[in-house]
Amino acid sequence: MAARCSQLVSVLVVVALLFSAAAPARAADNGGGNDGKSGSNGKGPDKPKKNRPTARVQGDYFLRIAGYYTGSGTARASSEGIKITARVKDPANNTYSFQAKSLTIVDDRFTGTGLLNDTEVQIDGRLDPRDKGNEVLKKGRMTFTFSVDGHHARGAGNQN
Repeated sequence: MAARCSQLVSVLVVVALLFSAAAPARAADNGGGNDGKSGSNGKGPDKPKKNRPTARVQGDYFLRIAGYYTGSGTARASSEGIKITARVKDPANNTYSFQAKSLTIVDDRFTGTGLLNDTEVQIDGRLDPRDKGNEVLKKGRMTFTFSVDGHHARGAGNQN
């Protein structure tokens, strides 16, 4: 049974890594246009939106978590910020509540602290919008890592 659980965790980690590797290339810092000055409005580079995700990635996400901790949960990216809630287990089958509410967000990248029960965890992640032509990413995607006491896990999920 432990071998099957270990194989499942390995498969989930590989899938999460594959999803994060398929992220589209970021536009250059000059605004992303071919003319070197056009942002989304054609008047220069877009200014970063601080402490809120952009409208293109806002919504609900269903998450899977793999690594030392395994489980599932949900996340919501809104104009209020990002909120993550999940139930996870460790290899000893102990159950934990994972939560993050106050994350610093810049250019759809987020970082900060959350809680695993009452223990503070470090979180780093990103939100990727769906491709405009539905080429690779047909839905928005959230990926993040968290660590506590030398143990690490990765969460990944698609927008509902």
